[in-house]
Amino acid sequence: MLDVLLSSASPGQTRPSVADTVDLLSGAVRIRLRRAVDGAGASAWPGALSIAGFLAMLMLVADGARFTVNVPYVAAAVDDGYVQGDSGWHVLAGQLGTAPYWLAWAAVAFLAWRGSRRAAARAACAVTAVQIALVAYGLAWSELWNASVGASLGGIPLPLALVASASLVASPGPGHGARLLGRRGVAGAVAMAAVLATTASAPFMAFIHQKGPWPPWYDGPIGDAFVRWDRILLSVTLMTAVFSFAVLARTRAGRRASALMALGGAPLLAQVGWINMEVVFSGPVIHLLLIESLAGFALVMLIVRIVELPAKFVAKKHAQPSI
Repeated sequence: MLDVLLSSASPGQTRPSVADTVDLLSGAVRIRLRRAVDGAGASAWPGALSIAGFLAMLMLVADGARFTVNVPYVAAAVDDGYVQGDSGWHVLAGQLGTAPYWLAWAAVAFLAWRGSRRAAARAACAVTAVQIALVAYGLAWSELWNASVGASLGGIPLPLALVASASLVASPGPGHGARLLGRRGVAGAVAMAAVLATTASAPFMAFIHQKGPWPPWYDGPIGDAFVRWDRILLSVTLMTAVFSFAVLARTRAGRRASALMALGGAPLLAQVGWINMEVVFSGPVIHLLLIESLAGFALVMLIVRIVELPAKFVAKKHAQPSI
């Protein structure tokens, strides 16, 4: 490093320039952070980002399918006594105005599935950039009736979109992640996404609460028993999170993929927890989303490092030369 700095120094220069100093310090920080989060051995992050990208894209597609099956229920709510008048049409436009977003992610997933990774990466980055712009618009001009369309994209889909886009740009891609998971892993991920999307859908909500799907936390009779949709959703979400971590925890890349998925999973758990307590925010709260995402990532990474400590000590012991 010193040889490089000396050979590139200008005549009479006695110390590194500001740019060289910043570059050295940032490089040192990156190396130490990489070692802190990755441990010994080759980096597992490319594979982790591939797996997380596949799972994030799968969740976005599943959420798009949930949006599709919810359309007739949202439309019926306008004429069914829940929302009426001009405000009803504003609500209808706000609820269904995100249709191009879900269609765009379905197209991105199709391109990735067909192997057109470069086109999928460009489309994903474009969709995510538009999503961020719409969220900013919705939060800045919240008094406008159509602001809710953009603001609604500032919830759980935002970290999932960021992870999926990053996977297409900075890793071998979601297709590689699917190959790392294997057929059983992919089948299990598809099944869990389908169950989670079905449980969160309006048809399932209406089945539980037979008087109508809104508000969702009313008790609804099935036979002689009373069940609550929000508690079922919370239970399914918790079981999905635990099962996913148990499956991914088998490999170093999988464990780190769990941490990346916690960026969207932690806000999801928080949201269904608020619903279970009958607390619903009028719109997405970005600072809460950021705190929940980062806290989820940090907590899972802490668990990963604790789990990997014994293996790290064993590897260090074997690496010591015998006397």
